[in-house]
Amino acid sequence: MENQLAKSTEERTFQYQDSLPSLPVPSLEESLKKYLESVKPFANEEEYKNTEAIVWKFQNGIGEKLQQKLLQRAKGRRNWLEEWWLNVAYLDVRIPSQLNVNFGGPASHIEHYWPPKEGTQLERGSISLWHNLNYWQLLRKEKLAVEKVGNTPLDMNQFRMLFSTCKIPGITRDSIINYFRTESEGHSPSHLAVLCRGRVFVFDVMHEGYLMTAPEIQRFSNYFLGSH
Repeated sequence: MENQLAKSTEERTFQYQDSLPSLPVPSLEESLKKYLESVKPFANEEEYKNTEAIVWKFQNGIGEKLQQKLLQRAKGRRNWLEEWWLNVAYLDVRIPSQLNVNFGGPASHIEHYWPPKEGTQLERGSISLWHNLNYWQLLRKEKLAVEKVGNTPLDMNQFRMLFSTCKIPGITRDSIINYFRTESEGHSPSHLAVLCRGRVFVFDVMHEGYLMTAPEIQRFSNYFLGSH
């Protein structure tokens, strides 16, 4: 009975997603005030006065019409900004995402107990992958703690994009496909891809419901490197 109670009261990673409030639209005055504050450190007195005049003209002219359009857009979306941000920051960019857009990400830190040395790349890589796969299992089982501000839960949807997600190239705009699923939602890809000498090798990291160990991952990688 105690175990059942513990399970029922334990928070799941994505349990608040459907109950989160919609992204609010800031007032026009608030937005313009923040804009002026961001400009001030980079403008001299004359440039700042000219900017203030432009902002005042915008606020009392087309700015109000655009604000009403923004409010109308927000009525039909939980997040009025998400699509715009995704397109402008990621999908419309015509340069490689790595380094230019995605220059960082989650990774296990192992330098403090294993200084790098020649000939240990596969071993270190296998251990790093194993830690990342454990993180993947936390998400699959919804065991990752919900991020909060005080007692208010934050949107956890971005964690779904860490695994089983790919960007499909397009001519003017790319697209994103996500295959990640929690255990309660169904099957989620559980394979690793190894790129070696111009070829791609794939193997499943789950065996009879259990995650492969770091030495097992290393043995598979050694096989691919040694036999081709």
